[in-house]
Amino acid sequence: MGDRLKGRAALVTGSGNGIGKAIAQLLASEGASVVVNDLGTDEYGTGKNSAAADETVAEILAAGGTAVANYDSVAESAGCARAVHTAVDAFGSCDIVIGNAGAMLGGRLDATDDNWSRLLDLFLSQKFWLAREAVPAMLEKGWGRVIFTTSEIARGKQAMPLAAAVFGGNIALARDLAHQHRGSGVTFNCFAPGAATRLHALATAHFEGLKTGAISEEDAKGYLSLPPSEFVAPMVAWLCSDAASDVTGEVFRASGGNVTRWSSYEDRQSLTRGGGTEAPWTLDELDALVPKLLLD
Repeated sequence: MGDRLKGRAALVTGSGNGIGKAIAQLLASEGASVVVNDLGTDEYGTGKNSAAADETVAEILAAGGTAVANYDSVAESAGCARAVHTAVDAFGSCDIVIGNAGAMLGGRLDATDDNWSRLLDLFLSQKFWLAREAVPAMLEKGWGRVIFTTSEIARGKQAMPLAAAVFGGNIALARDLAHQHRGSGVTFNCFAPGAATRLHALATAHFEGLKTGAISEEDAKGYLSLPPSEFVAPMVAWLCSDAASDVTGEVFRASGGNVTRWSSYEDRQSLTRGGGTEAPWTLDELDALVPKLLLD
């Protein structure tokens, strides 16, 4: 047991299994009091069962930590509010929010409107609702950690454009909040996990799409040979600690022994005519200049 997070209260959504469970257990081992949120659905986001959350809580308690269960759906605004208030009611505050819950909901262009709404609510709206509920109290206290799960899918190389839009939205949301509240004591970051989970096992069929050329063989093989969830948790726990008090607006990929910091959006090459307010570029000029100066 450590004490890096002693006195902090954490909410970890989707922590009945996999990556969320590993994070909840590590936060608790560092002294945090943890709300283990899990609706208890199957891999496709259907059904409800308290067993997963209860098991994680029992394991944390058996290891000498502090935890309570919450079974609300974080794909709903009211569920996110109740999850945050479970921490406040049980521990007096909600200092750390890890928006991690997910399910296998697809993400291809042939999705139905219902599929899209479910994907959006679980993977992006969840983060908005959690932040809206938890961040004001964090700012008032002058300390807080908000961490959203994103994905390699956000890079736009896995033939899942709807999921790419949603996971990219997580990054944009965290970076905007980080920009607004830099220096406040509250930080906002994302992590893109690479781990073998129950969802990973189901996604294998999609990544066999390399056979049709949908994604590259390199990307698919990298996904199909992922390490356990326990390798992801340390970076997330570190971001929650005081050692990371100046780290905000960042995205970290954590997979096995590899931790990678993603680049931020930034201007690269540019074309400028005079002060930038002269006549617009002609298409003929752009024919000549864009490939040479912007795309090289």
